[in-house]
Amino acid sequence: MLQSIVPCTPWPHPKGHKACVTLAIMDPSLEQARQAFVAGIEQFERHDFEAACDFFEQALRHAPGRPSVLLNLGISCVHLGRFERANECLRQALDADDTQTDAWKAWGVTHMALGDWAQALLCHDKARALGADGAEFCLRWGQCLAHQGQLPQALLAFEQALAHNPELAEAWSQLAHVQRDMGQTAQAIAGYQRALDLGADAELHRYYLAALNPEQPVVNAPAAYVEKLFDQYADDFESHLVGQLGYQGHSMLLQHLPADPSARFGQVWDLGCGTGLCGPLIRPRSEHLSGVDLSKAMVVKAQSLGVYDSLHAQDLVSFLQQATTKSDLVLAADVFIYVGWLDAVFETLSPRVKPGGWLAFTVEEADPGFEVQLHSSLRYAHALPYLQKLADQHGWRWAKVHRAPLRLDQAQPLMGAYVYLQKT
Repeated sequence: MLQSIVPCTPWPHPKGHKACVTLAIMDPSLEQARQAFVAGIEQFERHDFEAACDFFEQALRHAPGRPSVLLNLGISCVHLGRFERANECLRQALDADDTQTDAWKAWGVTHMALGDWAQALLCHDKARALGADGAEFCLRWGQCLAHQGQLPQALLAFEQALAHNPELAEAWSQLAHVQRDMGQTAQAIAGYQRALDLGADAELHRYYLAALNPEQPVVNAPAAYVEKLFDQYADDFESHLVGQLGYQGHSMLLQHLPADPSARFGQVWDLGCGTGLCGPLIRPRSEHLSGVDLSKAMVVKAQSLGVYDSLHAQDLVSFLQQATTKSDLVLAADVFIYVGWLDAVFETLSPRVKPGGWLAFTVEEADPGFEVQLHSSLRYAHALPYLQKLADQHGWRWAKVHRAPLRLDQAQPLMGAYVYLQKT
């Protein structure tokens, strides 16, 4: 993970100050700190980061605030995924000495892991100014630039990473992401293909390629990709989707539900519940409300609302297969755009909804000639005739379709179809 960050090995003494050596000999605490520090470095170099952390913590107790100890403890914590502790140590190390290139690099990785991309970019810029370079560093630097919307600069950073290591598959993949977002479709296709040739995740990169080539068969989104995407998005989901993009799919979906406004529903399933946007809106009309989402981080956010009777971190089809009761109302707001082909969903769901029960969902509409279409945005669009065919095959009455904006896209309203089916 941190191939370009190495332990700071010296136990430094300021040049010309011989008294420091004498003090180290006279002060048992400093000598104990030095011995623990050296032992920590030995364990670090063996890649035993757990043992290294223990020794560095011991050294810090004997010599509080020592920058070299804080730096190496912080780097060891990064290797172990203990990012909160790493953040604390590296901040203190840089407060004492802000010229430590390795500290800026490790702190940048820490902020990436914590989802603070603005601070991560600042750290990488600082490290770059101090001379940091290499394939892995440029890859991370480019990712920070891309997350902050600085696409031309990110493109250059990924090209620098590849100049250092032309066979770094992740750099080809990240470069292709930027090229796709900049409208450089041919270059993005070549980048994804190169990453694939170098051993990148085959299922994921075929998905990326399918989004850029309408001639290729539509493939369903890899579950691991969707889970990771929304795990990373969980903290900012509502502020970005609702606050910045004006998302209204959840409220509009329930507002136009054709059922009697006074009707209550025994079992309600909120498929792809996310952070729980639909939950508070449908709770007053629900006897039992269940939410399901592939992202564990999203489910944790939904749990904090206290409106769901049960929550499940799993894919939709698995949840439906395990259901032991039948539902009266099934909601799927802005969910099917990440699923693709819906045959398996309808096949599994339909026997598990009571006669007269409702299925309400939103979709983006596919272009003419497509049943299901994967856009370069990596979202799926669905044709209404395809949905009508699924409804007919699985015992649903096509009750209503309402067209209205879902949210903003490039500052323009993105239209969607709000579809309502009733089980026969």
